[in-house]
Amino acid sequence: MGATLTTLADIIKTQYAPVVGEMINHSTPILDRIGKDYDSVQGKDFTIPLHYGRNEGIGARGEGSALPTAGNQSYKASVLPMRYQYGRFQITGQTIKATRNNEGAYRKAVRSEMEGLANDMCDSLSRQLFGDGSGLLATLASSGSGTSTVVVDSTAKLRVGMPIDIIVKTTGAATAGLAGTSVATITDGTTFTISGTLAGSPAATYGVYIAGSRDLEMMGLGGIVSATTTVQGLDVSSYPWWVATVQGNSGTARAISDTILQKALDTLTQNSNGKASALYTTYGVRRAYQSILAAQKQFVNTMTLTGGFDTIAYNGLPIIPDKNAPSGKIFVVDESKLKFYRMSDNGGEDNGLFWLEEDGNMLKYVTGYDAYEAILCLYSNLGTTMRNAFVRIDDITEA
Repeated sequence: MGATLTTLADIIKTQYAPVVGEMINHSTPILDRIGKDYDSVQGKDFTIPLHYGRNEGIGARGEGSALPTAGNQSYKASVLPMRYQYGRFQITGQTIKATRNNEGAYRKAVRSEMEGLANDMCDSLSRQLFGDGSGLLATLASSGSGTSTVVVDSTAKLRVGMPIDIIVKTTGAATAGLAGTSVATITDGTTFTISGTLAGSPAATYGVYIAGSRDLEMMGLGGIVSATTTVQGLDVSSYPWWVATVQGNSGTARAISDTILQKALDTLTQNSNGKASALYTTYGVRRAYQSILAAQKQFVNTMTLTGGFDTIAYNGLPIIPDKNAPSGKIFVVDESKLKFYRMSDNGGEDNGLFWLEEDGNMLKYVTGYDAYEAILCLYSNLGTTMRNAFVRIDDITEA
């Protein structure tokens, strides 16, 4: 008997889903290196206790004097909201029919779709892990009313065909922008065109987001390693101990140096009980550091990370580049204070990924089309237990 939809779905689930999870781990160094937590879910959120105060019931006393007043450790509960990621792909009825009696042919037909889905999910997660949860891809610079040409600060995170909203960053209103459009062409590093026309003349108060995703993406280093962003429900004005350090140069680019790097490491140690374990940055910043080592004829320390990824090191710490890291910045982090919190339906395998099949069907009929689709899900977020164990270095010249 030929393969049924159930057996075809099983091929996807058992042979390709684990591959997707492995790709997400090993192509996203942060996720590969930090801890995972499946147990902190309460309702639809993750509850994370934060230790911020020591026992002050300690002191020297003279003979016969009263002992110090008893103290205790201080904790504050924080709440990390769940974020929901989805990946969908379709298989036409014709493909299923043509390969129903040949599982090998079916695997070949599905393979490219699954690999493409895995690569795209990896890229999306990597981008989000350097963001601040807002989902902002670019900020408007200037664009005229009724035009399809949009000028932004950078088109680096945009792709042709990407569905986008051009909306007010603070409210999500379209007003002078346009919701539900897509990227038609990318002209250069700051200019692109859309499939529609702008309603007005949006400027810097407007941003570009993946359609429907504003303020719904995962938290990333861009938000955690910040002196201003509210993270896990706690704002820095009310909780001054809940803040990372930002070491910039007032917006003026400067060359990277050992002194700049060492100051960041020292600051992290002085401000917290943490210890730096890695530096995350761009390929351009890494090249800049390699250049100064070459100019000074210093020995270049290299190290191999999990998954066979080679990189250079500073003071024994890996300098890990990522194409989604923001330009001119270095994140100095204690990775033990980061966790990838996730709700998993599969016992923690495959990085928390699971298929939407509560109705008993993994391959679902697409209404009105001769096609079936599968939906891959990930309920998760990135959180921290000690925000002052992070330092961000700004205004570094890239090479």
